[in-house]
Amino acid sequence: MSAPISVRAAVDSAAVHLERRPLLVVSDFDGTLSRIVNDPWGAEILPLGRRALRALAGLPDVHVVVLSGRTAADVAARVRVGGVIYMGNHGMERGYVPRRGDPDRLRASVDDAAHEAVHTGELLADEVPRLIPEPWLIVERKPPAVSFHYRNAPDVAAAAARVREAVDSLDPEGILERFPGRRILELRPFGAVAKGEALTTIVDELKPGSVFMLGDDVSDAMAFRALRGLRESGSTDGVAVAIQARAEVPAEVLAAADIVLGSPVEATRFLSALYRRLASST
Repeated sequence: MSAPISVRAAVDSAAVHLERRPLLVVSDFDGTLSRIVNDPWGAEILPLGRRALRALAGLPDVHVVVLSGRTAADVAARVRVGGVIYMGNHGMERGYVPRRGDPDRLRASVDDAAHEAVHTGELLADEVPRLIPEPWLIVERKPPAVSFHYRNAPDVAAAAARVREAVDSLDPEGILERFPGRRILELRPFGAVAKGEALTTIVDELKPGSVFMLGDDVSDAMAFRALRGLRESGSTDGVAVAIQARAEVPAEVLAAADIVLGSPVEATRFLSALYRRLASST
């Protein structure tokens, strides 16, 4: 699917999944619950998104997970909803905030990484800004991973090439795996958990009757493809929902999705509509 559809059409097409329990709702943050902004530190959850997640998390037999490239502590502090599992660093980190709990006290477990990978990530975070002393470069440290954002660059393609060249010069042996995204290059240890594996793990644990997975970038496409594999194996059912946060939605995201919504606002309206359908049937 490539063209966005209305929230009503999306909910109608996914209505059969609402009858299955347990139900698992998994959402990305940036570009899904939050609008894409030029400064990633300025991203805020849309108010309707917070209300919808809080309402969904309060329903019986409904599990809510926020699965983000941000650290678990960062995304929990931005979402601020209890009764939710927060999986950060694309699934390398995991923590749970109980209902009426304090998100600022989240304690997340982090997958182990080789010392060499941790050291290389720290080196890149320190040295890439020295090689590219540009105001548009934003470094996101999330050990053992690191991300370089270039959303504000006047020439995005040229910025992407400069960042990749700097990274390759500092990590010529490829100790960290490159994950180019939309206006971002992420470096992570080889074999580290990504969103596809994270979704598979949480499905294996919770054994939902159906899954809603929402996201907007190439990392979310990994989770969409994992969901497709889980459906084909009979492990669960579900719907992959791509969000058109900006005009340049990666083709692989659209190719892996079952439904496309036109914006983060539409995504939060969709979650709210899911809650209303679920609440009316209980």
